[in-house]
Amino acid sequence: MTFLALILALALMQAWGSGNRVQRDEWFHSLQGRVAGWGLPPGIRLAVVILLPVLLAQLLLNALAPVMFGLLWIAMATVLLLYAMGRRDFHELLERYRGQCHREDFEGAFLTTLSELGWAEESDDPVSAQQVHALVQRGFLYEGFQRWFAVMFYFVLLGPAGALAYRLLHLCRHRFEADLVERCLYLADWVPVRLLAAAFSLAGDFVASRDQLLHAVIDRTLAAPQLLQSVSLAALGGDAHAPAEGQAFGEFAAAQNKEIASLLYRSAACWVVVIALLVLLV
Repeated sequence: MTFLALILALALMQAWGSGNRVQRDEWFHSLQGRVAGWGLPPGIRLAVVILLPVLLAQLLLNALAPVMFGLLWIAMATVLLLYAMGRRDFHELLERYRGQCHREDFEGAFLTTLSELGWAEESDDPVSAQQVHALVQRGFLYEGFQRWFAVMFYFVLLGPAGALAYRLLHLCRHRFEADLVERCLYLADWVPVRLLAAAFSLAGDFVASRDQLLHAVIDRTLAAPQLLQSVSLAALGGDAHAPAEGQAFGEFAAAQNKEIASLLYRSAACWVVVIALLVLLV
């Protein structure tokens, strides 16, 4: 039933472009506000905000499992998985950025694609188009990872409630116990980000990226966005075709962004096939 819910959710995401039809977060922001006023320690506040909705969702799933041969469970699991997927239309974000690249509008790209979407860090202060592009690519890679792969990983591993817990943790990132959430996300991302990096190598140039992949796997200090960026660039052959200093950079940036998106989609297909095989064999 889990695999059927996964396929159904992916099909709906493909048809709709995003899960906006079921992604309403106002209730969660309201819950955050209420729990913040309870005077609890930070760790307990975060646990309550995440675990309370997750436990309620799990109780509802358990109640629906025996009804109508599990069809209601599949429907509920599909809705939860759609809710747990990333916000916004990823294809639209990619197309907007490529348009900015063609116009050489990298300042606009930094203000919208990075700052507006919360991918930029306080230490990020790019002074060239190349630096903006590197930051945007890093942001897109992590966005692609957290919006579908990590969610799918926890959905398969822990069920719909696990996928919901991961999304709720992300929704707390800039609003609720931010420092603690960042540490929790580092731990939550550790395994799935390395599995996706392995898929990058298999879906790209394995020989060129295997050393970078091995380094990424054993480096415990490497953050998820930097890990994905280093392995993906190696899998795509690096910046061998980058224009020389002073030449137009926009066309190259748009083309590389398209290659990154293609690598993400190929890697997604690889892991869907792997999950299908596991379902058949186990």
